[in-house]
Amino acid sequence: MYSKIILVISCILCLVTASSAQNNSINIGIGYQRTWMNDQQGSPLKYQTSEKTLNLGYEYYGEKSKFDLELNGAIGNFFPTGFFDRQLYEPGYNNDGTPKTDSGLMNGKIYNGRIKLGYLRAVNNGYSTINKKDLYNKSYVGASLNNQIFYTDNFTRTGWMNSSSFNGEFAHRALFNTKHHFEIKISVPLFARVSRLPYHNSVSSARDESDIKTFFKQGSRFAWLGNFQNIQMDASYQYKISKSFGLGLHYFGQWLHYTEVKPINLFQNNLALTASFNY
Repeated sequence: MYSKIILVISCILCLVTASSAQNNSINIGIGYQRTWMNDQQGSPLKYQTSEKTLNLGYEYYGEKSKFDLELNGAIGNFFPTGFFDRQLYEPGYNNDGTPKTDSGLMNGKIYNGRIKLGYLRAVNNGYSTINKKDLYNKSYVGASLNNQIFYTDNFTRTGWMNSSSFNGEFAHRALFNTKHHFEIKISVPLFARVSRLPYHNSVSSARDESDIKTFFKQGSRFAWLGNFQNIQMDASYQYKISKSFGLGLHYFGQWLHYTEVKPINLFQNNLALTASFNY
């Protein structure tokens, strides 16, 4: 299945690249991410993270359309808010009869991945002059397919989730004096398929199936705006050093709320330093 998805994406990229060699951009970013999560199905505690991120992206800007593909990965510590230094002590006694004092941090590990494929159409544009410098604006509306996964390990099993959604999107782009590029994009899911651990919060199969297959088979439900809200926002600035290369900053934030079976709430901030290669 994954090989077919990669083949389809590759074909789309080939078609888009062939259509215009002057409006393509490949973006690479490294950054830092914080996530706050309260998964009432797994724990009453609020958890938070400290993550390193890697972002890859492709964008195509046409006369009346915009196409983008985003890949994001993150890994970091996962721990209850205010309890970063929780210790796990080994019970028992040493050979000399003294109590054992060996201990280790109980921090978990979180792996977070996201892929988004979007297509937007231009709805209006404008041109103006500020202090003899050119300002060009363009707005877009469209849709995207988004999949993101949260997987936690070590001492924590709270927060397991995968969501695949179809989203409505709005984007606005501004170019100031050809050197400064600003863009903001907002995405809201219209419907989705959300996978979480079953109500008993463990993975077990009577047919001895794999944990991954069991997770998606037992914990997946269709969702819509009534029980699944996930507002995502991207904001970026890029300074074009040359015609083919630019440096900038990219911010991504999201708020997520899902009610089945017990509520999960998530708030996330990511800030990355980006490099853009235009061709």
